[in-house]
Amino acid sequence: MKFKTKLYVGYGAVLALILVMSYIGLQGLERLQSGIQQIVTENYAGVKRATSIRGEINNIGRVMNALLLEQDEERYKEHLQAIASSREKISEDWSALQTLKPSQERTDFQARFDTLYTDYLKSLDKLVDLMEKGKREAALDLFYMETETKRAELFDVIRGFNGMYERDMGDVLASSHKEYELLRNAFIGLIVFIFLVAVLIAGWVLRSVTKSLRKISTGMNLVSFNDTSRLPRIEVTSDDEIGSIAAAFNQMASSLELHTANVRQYQKTLEEQHWHQSMVGEFSALFQGVQDVQRLAELFVNKVAAMMDAGYGVVYVHEGPLDGPKKLWKAASYAVDGDPPGEKQFAPGQSLVGQCAKENKPIVLNEVPQHFIPIRSGLGTAAPSHVILLPIPFEDKAVGVLEMASFRPFDEAKLRALEEVMMVLGMAMNGAFSYMQIQKLLGESQTFTEELQAQSEELQLQQEELRTLNEQLEEQYKDTDRKNKELEGIKHELEEKNRQVLLGSRYKSEFLANVSHELRTPLNSLLLLTQLLKDNKEGNLFPKQLEYLRTIHASGTDLLNLISEILDLSKIESGKMELVPEIVSLQEIGDIARSQFMPAAMQKGLEFRVELHDNTGSLSIYTDRQKLQQIVTNLLANAFKFTEAGSVVLSFRLAPPESAPQDAEPERSGSHLAVSVSDTGIGIAKEQQEMVFEAFRQADGTTSRKYGGTGLGLSICKEIANLLGGRIDLDSEEGQGSTFTLIMPIKTIGGAQFPEQAYAESAVSTDWFPRMEEDAYEYAEELQGRTVLVVDDDMRNIFALTGALENLGVRVLFAENGQEGLEQLERYPEIDLVLMDIMMPKMDGYEAMKAIRGSDAPYRDLPIIALTAKAMKNDREKCIEAGANDYISKPVQYEQLLSLLRVWLHR
Repeated sequence: MKFKTKLYVGYGAVLALILVMSYIGLQGLERLQSGIQQIVTENYAGVKRATSIRGEINNIGRVMNALLLEQDEERYKEHLQAIASSREKISEDWSALQTLKPSQERTDFQARFDTLYTDYLKSLDKLVDLMEKGKREAALDLFYMETETKRAELFDVIRGFNGMYERDMGDVLASSHKEYELLRNAFIGLIVFIFLVAVLIAGWVLRSVTKSLRKISTGMNLVSFNDTSRLPRIEVTSDDEIGSIAAAFNQMASSLELHTANVRQYQKTLEEQHWHQSMVGEFSALFQGVQDVQRLAELFVNKVAAMMDAGYGVVYVHEGPLDGPKKLWKAASYAVDGDPPGEKQFAPGQSLVGQCAKENKPIVLNEVPQHFIPIRSGLGTAAPSHVILLPIPFEDKAVGVLEMASFRPFDEAKLRALEEVMMVLGMAMNGAFSYMQIQKLLGESQTFTEELQAQSEELQLQQEELRTLNEQLEEQYKDTDRKNKELEGIKHELEEKNRQVLLGSRYKSEFLANVSHELRTPLNSLLLLTQLLKDNKEGNLFPKQLEYLRTIHASGTDLLNLISEILDLSKIESGKMELVPEIVSLQEIGDIARSQFMPAAMQKGLEFRVELHDNTGSLSIYTDRQKLQQIVTNLLANAFKFTEAGSVVLSFRLAPPESAPQDAEPERSGSHLAVSVSDTGIGIAKEQQEMVFEAFRQADGTTSRKYGGTGLGLSICKEIANLLGGRIDLDSEEGQGSTFTLIMPIKTIGGAQFPEQAYAESAVSTDWFPRMEEDAYEYAEELQGRTVLVVDDDMRNIFALTGALENLGVRVLFAENGQEGLEQLERYPEIDLVLMDIMMPKMDGYEAMKAIRGSDAPYRDLPIIALTAKAMKNDREKCIEAGANDYISKPVQYEQLLSLLRVWLHR
């Protein structure tokens, strides 16, 4: 069987196994697709319809609330039409839900919903009837006592309905995961089986080939080049490529024996030829079979120096084939005494050696200086008087340079002979370069290819060697092409999986944004109202009530911080957290920390110091202010939380070079900053010091722990430090205290003065506002008599903002969506400023702001402050692009809102 046939049989078997594995994989993917289709067509559709019904019922409640308070007959009819529209939408969604695949649990929920919804509609009809009869008080009682109760019961049924579909989706996902595990294990088993089969096939092929090669190798080893009159013959009976090689060897042996006889016959004639040709032949024979450039150079310089009566000789050669400008390096030298004389390498055109190679022309120097180079022997030392540099040519280019020094002028006849020898040397060196390049390629191929090449080198038939090599490279090309096709298929699979991962990441970001909105919206009302009550302007609250309000406000603030930490962690995990560098004063960072935490230190009886060493008090750096402030604030908050007595110290100093991160590349020595927070608190055990930087992990994670927290703060600080190009080190001993040190690279600006552009937006920035407990109402008189329009679909936010602004003497108008906001602007031209929510029905905040800025009405230039609870990446830029003058995220801080009003109402 031919070698090619054996390869076809082996590759065919492996390909068949791969096809079987592909079929099994496709079957598994079809089952996974079926599970995903069930989630999309059944469960997701059910959740979507149920959520729509809930929203319409909530809309009916909101409209009924407005209807009970409405005095305008025209508006009263619009409210009735809105209720009728919502009822039609509920009927449409309910009909769609009933067409989904039924189950006993779904049937029970549908029956409960039918009953409750029928009662709810009857209650609505009673309300409308009472309103038409003018019985507004009775309608209000019925609304709050019966209608709202039934609406709450309907919400409970819908939440249960959503929970049922979510459980169904969880069951289908679990089944799909199990199917995926089974498919993965099957793939691993098949891959191992295919590998074993491929190894067995390769062993079979190699065994059949090496047996014949061994016979060839034995026959070739019997060849003696001292006597080629009788050469051995190789007996190989296989009818394959190895048999062809054996036949070619036998034919070559016959030809070589005949050639030997002819050489002996004409030997006398060849000896009579000119010594010039003899020398060329001698060098040719010397070079034959030598495939190493350095060995060629050594043989040549040793022989030619003695032949040319030179006391010194050096050969410089190129680094490789002449495919571009390369340096010449010293390959061999003659009569070396101690260290090799001369330079080790030259570029083209550098010194006489480089110039000789560049021009490809000889350079002869006569009467060189006495101190040029000494020629030593056992009896004495003398300086040469003649130096010659000859290029080693190949195809009109120099592949090397020969430099020789002698006491006497070089013989012209020998030089002419040497020129032809140099041409032979050039061809030999080029062949050696080519051979070295081929050997490099062969070294990457299989062992079989290397053995064939080794045997081909011994035969010294370059033409046959190249032919064999081309065949092997062609076979390797075919194998590479097949593997490329396999890799292309794997690439498509990986691209599809990457697309699914990106889709999942987008769903996660949208989910976090919606959760942020749902949590921040009630928090906005909670924090604003508790802040207003805490101020106790009327003086009618008892100290205990004020303490309750402070507790509620602190709990809401903690919940807001938790939401922000979760969003920060999500941004870090998805790689979407970006740096916004600016010029930052370290003195300002320390002052902010001192004003923020000094009250807590005084309350706990702790000593709190801010220390600026190494003249860092006058240092300005270029970094992300908010990220640096977040790390410092988090580390200080932890220090105060876990310290009962003693002190807390915040220090700034320049870090020594050896403490910089290993992968950092500072622009100069000392360009790293160390920010340390030291405390005398409870400390952290050695075995727990790595754990505290993990997300959701704490040193004491038991239910009986003394200190609270989520375990996110240090994890976020660590990731932000990495984003800034630094790290956080921990030095702590249990019971003695802890020191957290942020080491980060910095770009120093120098001096305590900042350019004005560094504060260009500081007046309207919402990233950080100091607390203004005592000065919150210092400029409240400036706002009295102003008119502010609040556009928000949540009555709780409207109520909270109205209470806060009316306390400042501001007249407040409101609208529940963007379209109503435009109508209010047309109706009340005295409006001075607009507070615009973003997520609203009908017309959202983006569309409303674009409509305001795109109109020709006088209100197109009114200041607009955008309100949003999503607080996701690029929200501020999107609001500013839509037409907002500034941006504030929910929950709104009272002092922050007051500051923005002062800024924009006086521009």
